[in-house]
Amino acid sequence: MPVELKICGLTTLPDMRIAEGIGADYVGMVVEVPYSRRPISRWQAQAMCRAARARPALVVAQQPPDQLVEIARLCSPFALQVHGDESTEQIGELVKQLTDDTEIWRGIAVAPSDEDQLRSVAEHLALIEQLVQIGVRRIVLDTRVQGEMGGTGVTCDWETAAAIIRDSPLSVMLAGGLGPDNIVEAIEATGASGVDMATGVESTPGRKDPAKLRALAAALRQ
Repeated sequence: MPVELKICGLTTLPDMRIAEGIGADYVGMVVEVPYSRRPISRWQAQAMCRAARARPALVVAQQPPDQLVEIARLCSPFALQVHGDESTEQIGELVKQLTDDTEIWRGIAVAPSDEDQLRSVAEHLALIEQLVQIGVRRIVLDTRVQGEMGGTGVTCDWETAAAIIRDSPLSVMLAGGLGPDNIVEAIEATGASGVDMATGVESTPGRKDPAKLRALAAALRQ
């Protein structure tokens, strides 16, 4: 596949197997985030991480740093994707405790439409530079929707995303409203090195649609 693929919001082992079967590089689970529509417990995440054939990435948000360390050490994921409003300092402390075992990724929100693109891009790139300094390994650009952490099915402003991706010193994965019908357009428009999707390949929140996953794989192979 031309870019790395992450299927996120997985809640069951059968769905994870389908995602792996269509070539997912990463399998994502949302762990103990109560306002998510796809949460699982750390114990469910542990079982899925142990069974995973692709690289597991756990999405976390709004939890105390000590709990995030506990989750990471219990589950031993490839990556811990911090997706809330945690400060750079908090993420830096997390990196220090987990850097030898688990990559830390940072979710960054981009507006669905951006009237002040230059300012937005500059602010995001300044933040990414700070994240480089503390040891974050990857950025996930998602869509900013009030009251939602991610998985909204809404695309972000791709022009802004493209400008961030072009100058980012870190690898950037694009998320937000992606599916079989728009994935090729999104990659061509932004130049993202990876794509992350949940809603666009679901039948209901937390349950994946095999037909949509197969259609996604076919689109990515173009």
